[in-house]
Amino acid sequence: MSLLTSKIISSALLIPFNFIILFLISWLLLGGRFKKWGRALLLFCIVAFTVASMPIVANALVKFLYDEPVLSLDQARQAQAIVVLGGGVNHDQPEFGGSSAASSTLERIRYAAYLHRETGLPIQVSGGGWPGEEPVAQVMQRELETLFHTPVGWVLPEPATTAEEARYSRDSLTREGINTILLVTNTVHMKRAKITFERAGFNVIAAPTVRPDYPPNFLKYIPRADALRISGSVLHEWIGMAWYWLQSRVVP
Repeated sequence: MSLLTSKIISSALLIPFNFIILFLISWLLLGGRFKKWGRALLLFCIVAFTVASMPIVANALVKFLYDEPVLSLDQARQAQAIVVLGGGVNHDQPEFGGSSAASSTLERIRYAAYLHRETGLPIQVSGGGWPGEEPVAQVMQRELETLFHTPVGWVLPEPATTAEEARYSRDSLTREGINTILLVTNTVHMKRAKITFERAGFNVIAAPTVRPDYPPNFLKYIPRADALRISGSVLHEWIGMAWYWLQSRVVP
């Protein structure tokens, strides 16, 4: 399956495109002979969209997906290298004279720079991009070295998926005798990433960034766009883990 096809399919399954599709289906049903089903589907969409937008729900979904203790520096020092997975990139930013790390990537490289300072471990960055665009890994390397003054040992600009990042990492690190890694990615992505890298043969010490939380007051029940984004990210991880599980059943 090509990267473009994969992106189209995943977009259709994820927020908000999945809700748009369901709203269109309900509209078609309301205009035909199945008005009862159309009203039921429309009500479901409104309720589901509202609930998924509540901060208290988004936070609970993240904790249900991954709720391990925070990494200690004693644990971190047991690793042999820091592996930072790519996130988003802001392309063609005039104030930077090129591409820059989006917030998800910036959180990861900032944490990697901190871990490197505290442990002295070498860093690997990974992440590809669309043809003609600067790979995520190269943006990560540039910002780690220029903004955080942190050296990067290995750069993998080819991988387009988490599974490819694990496979390419195995090829680059095992030849260096590195089997135990600090895996840096955001909290929502950590469970799937950890499983994937362990299947590739690594001993993984999880180093997740940014645990979403909200103040304990009535505002946590008010729908917010950032909460909807987090709920969508959790759904993306569930779909990704289901797809990896299906592949492991189909492909020996």
